[in-house]
Amino acid sequence: MPEYRINIMEPQPQPQRPAEVSTQEVVYGAVTERFVALLIDYGVVFLPFNLITHLWLKFFRPELDLAQALALMGGINGLFILYEAIFSCGGRMTLGKALVGLAVVKKDISGPLSFMQALRRAVGYYVSGALLFGGFLMAFFDDRHRALHDIFGGSVVVQIRQKSVGERLVLRAAGGLLLVAFLWMIYAQFFNKGALLDEYYIRHGRTQLQKIALLEEAHYVKFGYYTNNLERLFLMSGDPVQFQRDTLGILEPRGVKIGVSKDSYAISAVAKDRNHTRISFAPQR
Repeated sequence: MPEYRINIMEPQPQPQRPAEVSTQEVVYGAVTERFVALLIDYGVVFLPFNLITHLWLKFFRPELDLAQALALMGGINGLFILYEAIFSCGGRMTLGKALVGLAVVKKDISGPLSFMQALRRAVGYYVSGALLFGGFLMAFFDDRHRALHDIFGGSVVVQIRQKSVGERLVLRAAGGLLLVAFLWMIYAQFFNKGALLDEYYIRHGRTQLQKIALLEEAHYVKFGYYTNNLERLFLMSGDPVQFQRDTLGILEPRGVKIGVSKDSYAISAVAKDRNHTRISFAPQR
């Protein structure tokens, strides 16, 4: 029987391992650079639609109720999710990530995301934001800078090109400043006096007072005097149930007061914003 001997002094051939990306070669995307890319992508979708919406409201002046305004914002956010999902899968990149030099890949860096992974990741942006942006802040404490939406999508963000020291400093400084500005804007819009919903109630509350004033004028023309009876004015609208619903949806029910004299009137009300802002209307004589 033949005998096989191994010379331990000679190097032995090692078993071949499948080629894979060395994690030592991977550079994960910095949080501030990722934020710059996200703002660029956010602007790609939101700025054109905000401009179109602004022009439409300015020139056509449609009356949007709260449900319609929320539906419009929901549609734009849905488009943003679709944009992020399509351009974060199949080896594609969003405009922001392409400009900053980042790409989204699977968490094991084995390849690009599938569409469903990218879709879950895009929806995860809103979950990260809903948790008082805690989902985004997770990236600061993760060794691979993974945020909550990366966990949803089973993804990680990596650099795809080398950056000079100057470019990295500029991107990170810009990202830091934009992050601070963004957080301040969120605070101002949702937790301070400039909240969007509060502005909606105040603005539409003033519009509703003007409509009540038109009914006062119509009542004067028909009966020869002004009235402080709000229900009587509702009846003159032609659709009292809907007019009452519109009024009480924006103004506090017991906050609407009408003061009348022989030849004038004044209307005051309390809007349904968090500060219960008092608004008023008086005709210019």
